[in-house]
Amino acid sequence: MTPADQGLSLAAVRLSSVDLGLSHVLDEAELARASTFRSPALRDAFLAGRIALRLHISALTGDSPGSLEADYFCPTCRSGRGHGIPRYRLPSQSGLLRASLSRSGSWCLSAAALDRRSAGIGVDIENGSAADFDGFPSLVLTENERGQLQRVPPALKARFQTRLWVRKEAVLKALGTGLAKAPSLVDVSGSTPSGLPRTSEPALWSLEDISPASLGLPEDFAASIATWQPRDVLPD
Repeated sequence: MTPADQGLSLAAVRLSSVDLGLSHVLDEAELARASTFRSPALRDAFLAGRIALRLHISALTGDSPGSLEADYFCPTCRSGRGHGIPRYRLPSQSGLLRASLSRSGSWCLSAAALDRRSAGIGVDIENGSAADFDGFPSLVLTENERGQLQRVPPALKARFQTRLWVRKEAVLKALGTGLAKAPSLVDVSGSTPSGLPRTSEPALWSLEDISPASLGLPEDFAASIATWQPRDVLPD
């Protein structure tokens, strides 16, 4: 199943190309969170990502970026306050539009779920060497994934590890836990993740790698998207 089949829209942009003068389209909670970053570079990257996400949704729906009402939800602290799962209320539609955002270096990848049956969506991007560090397999991978890694040629192991990492991040974002759930408990070596809570049945999930070239990302990047929807709303 491709992202298009699921009613998903993806967009990648350079953070440096985003006009920070559009920060006025963000809401008070988003601006307040931006102010907590001590590093100007990190603050600007945060603002650029949030602006890019609103511009992406605006281009899809026709709603102005500033008219979108952010309704972020964090399952851990049970609040929004500018962080958690990205959701937006739109003037032109009822219900909540679910979205996801990932930044790596100077790039940002955003996704919006146009199909309202989607209960969760997550995307992640990283450069190809992001997971190339000592201890990664024991900290992040399941026993099955470590076994697969052993069969990968040495020259390709860094890339393989990063691919698994972005898949795990995408799944955990879609699940809503983020890294509050240990990534080493979630197996993402197949087309559906395993090791998830019973409330999210594996059969309801879709997990895909994204071709960097298809979005204009650098070739050495790895990207993945994960979605899930409750069984009772799946099409026949």
